[in-house]
Amino acid sequence: MAGGDRPVAMQSDITIRRQSRTLQVQQGSQFLLFDTTGRLLLTSELGRVVRRGLNHRMLEVKVHRETDGQIWRSYRDLTEQDKEAQLKAITAVIRQAYKTSAGADRDWLERVLQWSGSTLALDETAFRKVYKPVSILPPDQYHSVVVQVAEGCSYNQCLFCDFYRDRPFHIKSLPELAEHLQGIRDFFGERLQDRSNVFLGDGNALVIPTTRLLTMMDLIQQNLNPMSDTMAAFMDTFSLERKSTEELREIHRRGLDVVYVGLESGADEVRNLLKKQGTASDAVEEVSKLKETGYRVGVILLVGVGGKEMGPIHVRETDRVLSQLPLTPADIVYLSPFVLPKNPAYIQQMHEMGMTPYSPEEVQQEWMGWQRRISSLVTAKVTLYSISEHIY
Repeated sequence: MAGGDRPVAMQSDITIRRQSRTLQVQQGSQFLLFDTTGRLLLTSELGRVVRRGLNHRMLEVKVHRETDGQIWRSYRDLTEQDKEAQLKAITAVIRQAYKTSAGADRDWLERVLQWSGSTLALDETAFRKVYKPVSILPPDQYHSVVVQVAEGCSYNQCLFCDFYRDRPFHIKSLPELAEHLQGIRDFFGERLQDRSNVFLGDGNALVIPTTRLLTMMDLIQQNLNPMSDTMAAFMDTFSLERKSTEELREIHRRGLDVVYVGLESGADEVRNLLKKQGTASDAVEEVSKLKETGYRVGVILLVGVGGKEMGPIHVRETDRVLSQLPLTPADIVYLSPFVLPKNPAYIQQMHEMGMTPYSPEEVQQEWMGWQRRISSLVTAKVTLYSISEHIY
């Protein structure tokens, strides 16, 4: 069977499907997914999905359909009480499946039943021993092994970004990295096999001096093969000023394959509002340098940032900059609907400048327009990057 499927077992209205690394259980419209250790990965039913992170965070995503055909999503972190109720309901389904199961299905369901709300909650403490918060990842990196070669962001002054306000920037020493890697191996255990590559955290790993970064990559590959054969990282639009073409080629040769660049806007006026370091021309130069040295890139744009007054220049200049980037079908342009940060500095700046923010509904409309327009401008894939959906 394709994709490593095992025979499907059915009892009453419950369907069980085993794959190489996951167990799927379905009862009516409810779908449950578990990993090889028996931990819950997600539960879904009509219009609702709950995803469970490595730290026992549970994120609920609801899809709402209006009478006019508009679709929007809402997001909520489950409370501890909500988690307990959700897991009890799931356990009831698994117990029912277990009664009539046999063989490998029964063995896997036993692994699921060993976990309760209290034992799953221990993952939060175990996670915090290994990681600082994994505040954000590109959507296609949710299943990577995050290795925090550095903590925080070397700049950390962008008005729109709250992700690293809780920690000072720190590049790990080699002994610190070795301890971190051992912690990762202990935390994941056999679940490491479920991960496909390594993401070098946190905010902009390419600011690390090249010799030190290469040594770190070697240490990661010694500890995390084979998923470390390919690596990815964020990069801000000022990180390459000290890296030569030869250095970038060597970093790429040693395993860093994908770099995600926070362009945010092609308009310098918008970038200045956001306190984004460097100019749009700098960003064009850096992305071009990455492409010249063999990397795939993900270019991240903020949709609805800068308010209505800056909307036209944000669109016009971003389109102009995108047309200058040597993007290929292997690259991605991410459109990220702007979400107001908790840090009040952005709103204060908007107020002082007399600017009008977009409403969440207007941001959604903007996003749809950007999706249509940019898809016709570039050969790269154009897709959604919702920070509200991030969970690791």
